Amino acid sequence: MSPRATCRICSGELELRVAGASAPPTADAMSPTLHDPGRHGDLSRCRECGTVHQPALPSGPALFDLYRDMSDAAYLDEEAGRRATANRLLDLVAGHNPDGRLLDVGCGHGLLLDEARRRGYEATGLELSRSAARYARETLALDVREEAFEDFRDAEGFDVVVLADVIEHLDDPNAALDACAGLLRPGGVLCVVTPDPSSPTALLAGRRWWGFVPAHTNLLPRRTLRELLSVRGLVISTDVGLVRTFSAAYWVQGFAQRLGKVGDAVTRLAERLPGDASLSLSLGDERVVLAHRVEVRRAAQPVLFDRGGDQKVHVVLPAYKAGMTVAQVVDEMPDGAADRALLVDDFSPDDTSEVALALGLDTLRHPANRGYGANQKTCYVHALREGADVVVMVHADNQYDPALIPQMVEPILAGAADVVMGSRLLDDRAVQGGMPRWKWVGNRFLTAIENRAFGAHFSEYHTGYRAFSADFLRSIAFLRNSDEFVFDQEIFAQITARGARVTEIAIPTRYFHEASSVSFPTSVKYGLRTLVVLARYRVDRKRGRWAL
Repeated sequence: MSPRATCRICSGELELRVAGASAPPTADAMSPTLHDPGRHGDLSRCRECGTVHQPALPSGPALFDLYRDMSDAAYLDEEAGRRATANRLLDLVAGHNPDGRLLDVGCGHGLLLDEARRRGYEATGLELSRSAARYARETLALDVREEAFEDFRDAEGFDVVVLADVIEHLDDPNAALDACAGLLRPGGVLCVVTPDPSSPTALLAGRRWWGFVPAHTNLLPRRTLRELLSVRGLVISTDVGLVRTFSAAYWVQGFAQRLGKVGDAVTRLAERLPGDASLSLSLGDERVVLAHRVEVRRAAQPVLFDRGGDQKVHVVLPAYKAGMTVAQVVDEMPDGAADRALLVDDFSPDDTSEVALALGLDTLRHPANRGYGANQKTCYVHALREGADVVVMVHADNQYDPALIPQMVEPILAGAADVVMGSRLLDDRAVQGGMPRWKWVGNRFLTAIENRAFGAHFSEYHTGYRAFSADFLRSIAFLRNSDEFVFDQEIFAQITARGARVTEIAIPTRYFHEASSVSFPTSVKYGLRTLVVLARYRVDRKRGRWAL
């Protein structure tokens, strides 16, 4: 392979992963039911994002022509199971949008589309295969159009867009996701189903994994798919393994294909199974991800507004059950400290969003509880998309003093720092401020280990009061970090790997029930995960790179 071969997703360097057949692709090889091992071309993996590519496949109109000519007579042999699988997907979607306009991209024979129509959706499908589209229209009387997704236009928008077993067949996943995001109405949900080449099942199966087939142009790892969705401003609510239903014989025959000579005996066993026996199973190597177009609610009288100047400062407030504390945060926020404030509510069970909006904060509410790290991701993505030059995080639980926002951002505005950390241990009056002694000991212990791992001399790593330059945030893959509390330590590993300039400023310690309710077991879990991050960082640095 040419050393200049690059990834279609991130422009990273490709390396050969699995050598394949040299035969040119044909229309019959595009069939959904074809899973013969080894019929694919060479498979290359991106060293940066992990996407697996099949460069031998054509692109654009030539690829479309293969799908137009493709016919798969065996597909409907498993119709009952495929409908059951489709209904599981629709159950997930209906938990958010139970009706409205639905678009199924690459709808095949229209089985999911038909089930959606039965539920009351106004259902439209796109399908290139002439034979599959004809079946959907003539047999099921569905609205299915033989139109490439790239050419599809619709001014009304959709409440649901389904991209099930499709994105891996497209030669430009980035363009497809842009189109999906553009087709969603406010509050709309995108359902993506795709094989995960980074899953334990795929890694264990190796070259015989079912996802390595002639029709798969790009295989996106779970982490990369989530990153591509989030960077477009979509908010993920669900990420689960797909449960498929097939006849027991179909499952057994599929496994037999991958067992070599032993598979013949297994195939004979499959032939003796009852024809009506079915099995619902998840192998953990295909993901279902729901991503939402969530609108920011603008405050009628914003507490912060354009302060003038060339550099825009945005305050972001990750929040969960902050209805009792956010008023004090707003009250202590200095006039003219920033140009905008956005509170991201992680699906609080209280009135956090309504209280924040009334107080003058723009608000965005997650459609499901996703965790502290996921909340930060939403905060930073939206600040960057809104044109921030500096982003400062202040917790909505009032654990950190908002009056210090000007001091937090000043080193970045002055060009002296890329990152500013508010440290409760710089002058070490944390215990006097209410920090429990056991938390103080744990903080000191982990900080000492992190300083050794990172080759640094900071007073605290476990603070949530942080400011970043937008340029720095754009330079790191923070969307690949954990959705949990350990996000903070992963981003510090990225800070170190980038050689970012970091300034610490002393901040007071505030501890009270609403602001500091993290339990001892949760703290222990966080500490252990921090040690895992440090171990990964050290290993990756020895290899000359930090994976995140």
